[in-house]
Amino acid sequence: MESSFEKQGYVDILQSANCSCIKIGGTDFPPLKRIKEINATEPYKSLGVWTLADFRQVVDWRMVEHNLHYRFRSCLNTEIKNQKELFHLSVAEASHALNELDENQILYKPKIDRMFQDEAFLSYIAQLFKFTGLVHWVEQQGIWTFALFPSTNGGRYFTLSIGTHEVAFSTLDKKDTPQCNVLVMDSLILDFPSVKKWVKAHNGNIQKTEYDTALSHSVSLQFVEGFSDVLELFVLDGVRRALIAYWYEALIQKSDGDRLSSYERYHNYNAIAKIMEVIRKQT
Repeated sequence: MESSFEKQGYVDILQSANCSCIKIGGTDFPPLKRIKEINATEPYKSLGVWTLADFRQVVDWRMVEHNLHYRFRSCLNTEIKNQKELFHLSVAEASHALNELDENQILYKPKIDRMFQDEAFLSYIAQLFKFTGLVHWVEQQGIWTFALFPSTNGGRYFTLSIGTHEVAFSTLDKKDTPQCNVLVMDSLILDFPSVKKWVKAHNGNIQKTEYDTALSHSVSLQFVEGFSDVLELFVLDGVRRALIAYWYEALIQKSDGDRLSSYERYHNYNAIAKIMEVIRKQT
């Protein structure tokens, strides 16, 4: 008998500039692996390159995929042979269907609901994704990972890692322990006095990153502050440049290796889907 764990997987919406249809599919595998397979397999290969438009991690991907295919059966492309996943639909129409999924099918929904109840955090994390360019690496989920409310070190709000080490995290704000935030970036930030002054004013410090797997020119900014006030840091000269310089180099190195992070099993795909939805509404 197949266990519920074995049914867990991903339902994704793919789009291509070379195809008037979208692709709605499901898989056991994370988007990073599945998209590469699609772009290497006919009949989809000739219609690509396919990119990720939307997705959900669900309890039973086969059931969700079947229901979506049935819902849009009148829009199925019957002209292209050897496929049953191309539909004459817009991404918006398919995404709307994902948003209407039974909430019991969505993995980690309580954590996502908690995230959306904190507007300050949602603003911070959306800005961080835009500021660092991580919004352009959505298809590469798995080489970078995002854990929401992990139990690490007594409790964190989130942890974001590239490969095997953290590049951003914030601890939970507790009565006797204020929220602590860490951002890993390029050491070029040391050339900007205003950043040093800001970090010091917020009970923090800048030090060489201690992770063995970190790039040699990285530093960690650690400071005590709430999410709404952390946004002040992003407007300071040098911060965005230092973040992009480090994060992009680390991401490129991991993508070249084509290996999922050891933390991929903790990655919250549905949280990323919701964060990207917020970002799209902001633009």
